[in-house]
Amino acid sequence: MENPEPNKDNSGFSGYGKAIRAAGPLFGSGIQLAASVVIMFFIGRWLDGVFNSAPWLMIIGIFFGFGAGLYNFIRIVNKVEKDKTKEK
Repeated sequence: MENPEPNKDNSGFSGYGKAIRAAGPLFGSGIQLAASVVIMFFIGRWLDGVFNSAPWLMIIGIFFGFGAGLYNFIRIVNKVEKDKTKEK
């Protein structure tokens, strides 16, 4: 018997559902990037208060948070691309 819904395959997801499922990690990694910058901003600001070195540790914290978040974002994008090519 033919599949009653032409947009679905045997996995049960339509084309739209597959796209959302594949993009899910990317949505989460964007939030992680923003969270790492914000968290490192506040840690740097707190350390500036402790060591009386304003604003240097805050600036270093922002750059470190951005670098760590960007590294994680690139790692996740590469994993999604690898999984995508593995499916084909």
